[in-house]
Amino acid sequence: MDHNSENTLKLLQDIKEMLLGGIFLLTGGLLIIAGFVANLTVLGDGFFILSLIGGLLLLFLGGLRLWHGWTAHQVVEHQEEAAKP
Repeated sequence: MDHNSENTLKLLQDIKEMLLGGIFLLTGGLLIIAGFVANLTVLGDGFFILSLIGGLLLLFLGGLRLWHGWTAHQVVEHQEEAAKP
């Protein structure tokens, strides 16, 4: 496999990691908000505690995936390609 397509595949995987991290962050935030809303209604403290723990866990995992996708890809310039006009 040629190194240009290999770099493209790595970049696409990094973008996938970042998108999955963003989805985890949004889901975790929505779960925490749902817990606060449920605490104000009849559902009580049990659902609030579970949604808070689950939401914080999803926020942590989403942050890790987003950071991994952001920092994993490094741009490498090959000298023979840069020398071609």
